[in-house]
Amino acid sequence: MNPMTDLGLRFVRRPGPGGRAANLAALGATAVVALLVTFLIAGSLGLAHRSDRIGWRSSDKADPATAIGMLNLDDRQHVDGHRLSVLELATLRPNEEAPPPGLSHTPKPGEVFVSPEVAKHWSSLSKQYGLAQPTGVITSKGLSSPEEFIIIRGVEKVSTDGNPQHVSTWNDKMWDSRMVALLIAVAFGITLVLFPILSLVGQAAGVAAKRREHRLAALRLAGATRMQVLWLSAVEQAVLGAVGAVIGLVGYTALSPLIAQIPLGGGRWYVGDITVTWWTVLVVLVAVPVLSVVSALIGLGRVSITPLGVVRGQTRKGVSVLRLGLLLIGPLVLAYYGMQAALLPLLIGVGFAALAVRIIGPWAVQLVGRTMANLANGPVTLLAGRRLVDDPKGAFRPVAALVLSGFVTGFISVFMPPGDDDPSFTDMRIGVALLMSLVFLTVAASTAAGAVGTALDQAAPARALRRSGVPLRVIERASRLAAVVPVIGVGLPVVGFGALCGLALSGGKVITQGSSGVILLLGQVVVGLVLVAVAGAAGAPVLRKASAN
Repeated sequence: MNPMTDLGLRFVRRPGPGGRAANLAALGATAVVALLVTFLIAGSLGLAHRSDRIGWRSSDKADPATAIGMLNLDDRQHVDGHRLSVLELATLRPNEEAPPPGLSHTPKPGEVFVSPEVAKHWSSLSKQYGLAQPTGVITSKGLSSPEEFIIIRGVEKVSTDGNPQHVSTWNDKMWDSRMVALLIAVAFGITLVLFPILSLVGQAAGVAAKRREHRLAALRLAGATRMQVLWLSAVEQAVLGAVGAVIGLVGYTALSPLIAQIPLGGGRWYVGDITVTWWTVLVVLVAVPVLSVVSALIGLGRVSITPLGVVRGQTRKGVSVLRLGLLLIGPLVLAYYGMQAALLPLLIGVGFAALAVRIIGPWAVQLVGRTMANLANGPVTLLAGRRLVDDPKGAFRPVAALVLSGFVTGFISVFMPPGDDDPSFTDMRIGVALLMSLVFLTVAASTAAGAVGTALDQAAPARALRRSGVPLRVIERASRLAAVVPVIGVGLPVVGFGALCGLALSGGKVITQGSSGVILLLGQVVVGLVLVAVAGAAGAPVLRKASAN
């Protein structure tokens, strides 16, 4: 075995002082990343599975001269307070086509097939349809959800009301219009949550960064080559990433029955729709460790080149103000294309805006820290400000996901729909709640890992301060202040930037009705401050122990 590989595995088994806490934090963060990635992939595939079963209902490709049937869907009816869809089906000419999915045979005029939920309420409908019992019950192969309320009724001639459609087959796998809209929303949601997830990946790889930097720099000074220390770090991080990916996959599998209860797209999900496939498992097991390794190697570029700078504690190069120009790209792209544009340009615009926040964040932290240090009237403010100035990237990293969640909140606060029973509005409201849940789960994991990482990173400076006579109370207060300031000083403006991007996309129109958008923004602020406070309290014991003489 390669000596560096063996040494990397040994570092995982025996991580040294503070290493166990760092490894546990990295494992937890990586497991959350794997769970979220699995959820996003499985959810997207679940929409495709749903659409395959019901896409034929909205088929509109057949030539009337050769069509075998006609359809007309009315989704404005109700039964016992539940929204009901009624699909009229007329067979135009004899054919040998298999019956529609989930039906025992193609409905003849007067025959009625119902979903299991409608069958439970048939007593309220039997008089209307003139049948004591429905002709048959639609199986799961023909339903989008176990809670779907639908009637498929055979008729002689389809009503011309609405938008009747011609079909050439009952069994084409086509995209249902509602599923297409949901998939587009999912694409936007993935784009918005992608950067907090990537920040969480970076946070998982960056836990105890200072400890790893000094350890690898010592190896470099002892004669190890640049490639050897990079390989050592890659092995260590790959093992942690692989174990975290497995934990995340197991966690998703265990949570699948609960995830299936989310009433998106008309009702709960069949568990089979969101069960992970073998290739999904393969993607997660490869992608998560690779992303973890890449993030770790990016953070170790300084070690591989200038190990003396690490050992001497040399200050990192400042962040350029020229990065501010990146803030203009996203809003300009969104404003230019607007909501009627193709999906890809809009995703690119949102991606650029979120990327700008991630890149400019350290510069903003540095600016705030310099202001604090210059105006400091006590040791706590001075220590916190100097830490932000000396290492703005390290200070921003633990709160990056939280700041990006502010961008997400500001963006979607413009698009909260009214509270009526329109299915598309219902899906949008549930989608917003689901998106924010994913974001806050990411933020919670990132903040928790960041608390441990920050405490371990600051162990050496804190130890030196304690030896020079600075009270531990002052050090802990300075550490908490350095964690809170980026959230307030950078996070709140980012919330406004997210709202600006949402307005640019909508052409300046606020779609939100009522106070839901304001409540969402206030909730973001409260959750952010609570998470930072909890993380600070959790990181204090780690800092106290790691900096002890």
